[in-house]
Amino acid sequence: MQEINWNNNKLSKLCLGTVQFGMDYGIANEIGQVNQKEVNEIIDFVLSNGINCFDTAKGYGNSETVIGKYFKNLNDDNINIISKVKSELFSSSENLSKEISKSLSKINTNRLFGLLLHDSDVIYNWDESYSKNVKELKKKELIKYFGVSIYTDEEFELAIDNKNIELIQIPFNLFDQRAISKKWLEKAKNNNKLIFIRSVYLQGLILMDFNKIPENLNDVKPYIKILDDTCKKLNITKNELALGFVNSIASDSIILFGCDKLEQAKENLENFNKSIVLENDIIDDLKNTFSSIEEKIYNPTKWKVK
Repeated sequence: MQEINWNNNKLSKLCLGTVQFGMDYGIANEIGQVNQKEVNEIIDFVLSNGINCFDTAKGYGNSETVIGKYFKNLNDDNINIISKVKSELFSSSENLSKEISKSLSKINTNRLFGLLLHDSDVIYNWDESYSKNVKELKKKELIKYFGVSIYTDEEFELAIDNKNIELIQIPFNLFDQRAISKKWLEKAKNNNKLIFIRSVYLQGLILMDFNKIPENLNDVKPYIKILDDTCKKLNITKNELALGFVNSIASDSIILFGCDKLEQAKENLENFNKSIVLENDIIDDLKNTFSSIEEKIYNPTKWKVK
């Protein structure tokens, strides 16, 4: 498995997202929440293939508890776990420490590699008390690094300017190319901030069969058709194209992937290990074709049911 070396930390290029382990998630998810047996098999598989990075959150149902059942009997200092909390917890240093300690207990680990804000509310009105909270968590060795999961360019700029924020999780995929147009990747590298990329498959929408796309997302069908045609022309799958596009551009970033069954995990690893590096002319075509897609398509919060 390819590694990212950041601040003397060796992290696997791929990070397993665990939201499906704690709740039903994803527009293309047809089987619901993953059971514990399947979770154990998935984690067994990814660990054996060099993945040492896991993404979870307090808000992902019982995801922390589920992965904690696996890690209970695993003593491996090379495992890097990122979890997230809501901004509202930052109003109290004591409550914040208690909640992080609870998460650590559930996950069965001594320290989080990274704690991310699940929303950006706090960074709009950041003050010294919040900086003290971060320092306190590090002093207690509850976390190693601090960061935020962002959704807009304004939030990204606030994260870049905030010296306390070292990790930034962003959406980036074929349909959502703000990481390119807004220079998020370039700015993060210049400021030594590690990027975690989520939504490579846009909650599975990019991979969906054309005929299974729900009515409320009819506007995406022309783009899915273009993707299907492009994949036929290049003789690759949509999975390979979507992952190859992001990986070719974001070489210094960690890519999150989720799965609701072992076969999906194997497919994702197989596609990544093929090391698809798209040629520049293909990347340029994909940029030009999908760069102006409307937010109602690339932003899941805008997917209103008709």
